Amino acid sequence: MIPPPIQQLLLTALYAAFAEWAEKFAFACRKGCATCCTRSVTMTSLEGGGIMAFLTAMDRLAELTAPAFQPTPNRMAQCTTNTFVGAHLKGKSVEEEENWDLRPCPFLKEETCSIYPVRPFGCRLFVSLAPCDTCGVAEMPPGYLAGATALLQCIEHLDNGGAWGIMTEVLSGLNTGRTDGFGEPTAPIPGFLIAPDEHALVEPLLQGLLTLEIAGQPFKQWLEDARL
Repeated sequence: MIPPPIQQLLLTALYAAFAEWAEKFAFACRKGCATCCTRSVTMTSLEGGGIMAFLTAMDRLAELTAPAFQPTPNRMAQCTTNTFVGAHLKGKSVEEEENWDLRPCPFLKEETCSIYPVRPFGCRLFVSLAPCDTCGVAEMPPGYLAGATALLQCIEHLDNGGAWGIMTEVLSGLNTGRTDGFGEPTAPIPGFLIAPDEHALVEPLLQGLLTLEIAGQPFKQWLEDARL
């Protein structure tokens, strides 16, 4: 088990590596564009820990008692990222329930994210080459989602013994100490779903991250240590 302070260092390094990689794309996303900022964002309890620390420092924990953060009754169970990828690698089809909550994220204040420095990776990866409010859907470049998914898998893998679920519900569970009523247990990386024509784009991102030294050893070694 990796100590929580090291986990947060690894998470910060992963965020930075992804941001540097994504700079090559000309995305239309700008401050004030909040079409994708909904309550359907998923994340791990590892990411939730960073958000909890931020809210504590800002004296904002009371926000987590609002109705927007309460678990949704009868919500269907979802596959974690690694569970989903693992099923596909085994040739199994995965039917996902329509479980979207498109109401605005409760952290959205005047069309701006109020936890922006610690927003989860699910928010960081969601981008578009054209404005979503005009084209109706997000347009992502080929290979981009494969790279983002690979890093989602790394985050889940690092959160050994943690939980994966809807952001608002994970935060509510962390705040109350009751995380057993929602979400799914995190799973290890079963492999990556990267198509042959995506390797040239995604491999530099993965290799750069895996060889990055954090607290005296490569990121790849920390991934191996995460499941010990």
